[in-house]
Amino acid sequence: MTQTKDTPAKMGGVAMVTSCHCRFRDGRAMCGAVSSPSSSDPSKQCRQFSVNQNRSCVTHGARSTVPISMSSVYHQCTVFLVLVHVLTMLVSTSHAASLSRRVPKTIQQTAVQFLSRYGYISGPSRELDDLRAPEDFENAIKRFQRFARIPETGTIDHNTLAVMAKPRCGNKDLDGTQGIFSRRKKRFTLAPSKWENKRKLTFRILNYSPDLSISETRTAIYNALYVWQRKTTLEFEEKIFGEADIMIMFASRYHQDGYPFDGQGKVLAHAFFPGEQRGGDTHFDDDEHWTVNSQEGIDLFMVAAHEFGHALGLAHSNVQGALMYPWYQGYQENFELPYDDISGIQTLYGGRRPQPDDNFTPRLPQIPTRSPDEPSSTPPTGTPRSIDPEGSIPNPCTMSYDAVAIIRQEVYIFRQRWFWRLNKDGVIHGSPVQIHQFWHDLPTHIDHIDALYEDPETGKIIFFIGDRYWKFEANSLVNGFPKEGRPLSEFGLPSDVKKIDAVFVWSYNKRTYLISGDMYWKLDSKNVAEFDYPRDMSVWRGVKLPVNAAFKYWDEKTYFFQDQFYWEFNDNSMAVNHIDPKKSSTKFMRCENAEVNSAEQMYSASLNNAVEHSGSRITSSAVVLLLLTSILLSNDL
Repeated sequence: MTQTKDTPAKMGGVAMVTSCHCRFRDGRAMCGAVSSPSSSDPSKQCRQFSVNQNRSCVTHGARSTVPISMSSVYHQCTVFLVLVHVLTMLVSTSHAASLSRRVPKTIQQTAVQFLSRYGYISGPSRELDDLRAPEDFENAIKRFQRFARIPETGTIDHNTLAVMAKPRCGNKDLDGTQGIFSRRKKRFTLAPSKWENKRKLTFRILNYSPDLSISETRTAIYNALYVWQRKTTLEFEEKIFGEADIMIMFASRYHQDGYPFDGQGKVLAHAFFPGEQRGGDTHFDDDEHWTVNSQEGIDLFMVAAHEFGHALGLAHSNVQGALMYPWYQGYQENFELPYDDISGIQTLYGGRRPQPDDNFTPRLPQIPTRSPDEPSSTPPTGTPRSIDPEGSIPNPCTMSYDAVAIIRQEVYIFRQRWFWRLNKDGVIHGSPVQIHQFWHDLPTHIDHIDALYEDPETGKIIFFIGDRYWKFEANSLVNGFPKEGRPLSEFGLPSDVKKIDAVFVWSYNKRTYLISGDMYWKLDSKNVAEFDYPRDMSVWRGVKLPVNAAFKYWDEKTYFFQDQFYWEFNDNSMAVNHIDPKKSSTKFMRCENAEVNSAEQMYSASLNNAVEHSGSRITSSAVVLLLLTSILLSNDL
């Protein structure tokens, strides 16, 4: 195809260029000049240029007879080159975006859940839904791909999905804030804690897998511990009863530690780093098919040896073949601890000289039956409350809070069987009032409130007590709601959640959050827990556990309570505003820094009010006050 653009002849003895031709060869446009016979060097008059994969010199394949100077042609084609470059970038970007959009939403949700669970998306970003820009998600995928030693494409490709689907340990790969890569000097990675000043650690096996005999289970556990003992100065001793440094158990799904298992496949086990309470504890998913010395099923020895590495203070390694590599690598006959793991554990505890019993075969002690006075190994479902049997009124300037909520713009503070009401001017006269004198539909045996909140959508008041909840409209039970309450499982919580410690509506997203122990759930618009919860309370940095109460105050800030203190939370930084606790009574009860005199005066006033309002001796003014309050609440609905 050739396009000719005629040009006027130059005057003054300069060669006369009559036309400019564009010919296409191998996808490139070559433009040249044709001149009159008097032209001495027409190629100098008509510049030669090329445009990659375009036909800038062609106007829809038609011949052009428009006169045009060579400088004009060059200028126009230069502009066209720039436009082509910009369009190429836009098409490329659009293509990449379309590829991203082609990933099914369910797969992308699964990927986000995986990246969050294993530390590739940091805690604050996770709860703030802060992956708004595509590059944030792409960077999280790249961090995972880098750790897994697969090509860093930044997309959810086949390799990425395949690795995500492999059976693995439930512990995080990265620390969730700065990432392991930013501080990795060696391939092995150390956890934030170790067993300080301890060389003899105790362990206890709480229960056994039905897949294996007791002897097979114990042999696998002993051998797994001995993997680490051989290379360090540590020693292990079993305890049959009581507490131990490393408590070992088989469990299914939610098992009251904030990290529920997911059924057969994927997460096989998890362990806690050294420390108090759960530190060192190691849990195996009882839904897995556990085996020993076999490529069939999941080999208990290999998984236990890995988990005990966590219990001793090692995090995950990205070295394939290392014991602390997070993905299950199958049964290995005559297993020897790899160099990467030896370097890590000896950094923590030093090395052991070769011992005569390096080919140690564990001695299996006789298993006694459980002592009659030995408490059950089932973890407790809650801490019993200390309730004064006579129901004396707690001192509002020294007490801790069971529950706090804003109802109809007033602050309600609950302690045992009493509650106080506060407005902008302070404690409302007539406080405290017994719970049953106001919410008379609650069962008579109830002597405290665990948590409560006012549903921002319906205005209903939801009470949480033990493993059940009640729904009120003002001070009356919602019509048709059973007086014995309904189970917490209706919120989508596991059936063995026995208590809600706190509930609050977060000002950041207006969503309702439930806290139980060291985990929390976010409810959707239908008041059902969202699919990727529970999550660990460590996301709410600086909040002390266990939480006694939490609520959104008039200032739209969230406050968390423990004992007699509170912490104010900063939504933007996802951390408390102050590390040191502050007295709850000073801010909320206005106890003038909780000085003794002021506290005694307020306590005395509370006693007087309670005497007036207690039992059958409620005065007429108290009855009027309660009725008026009830009417006002009903009108507000």
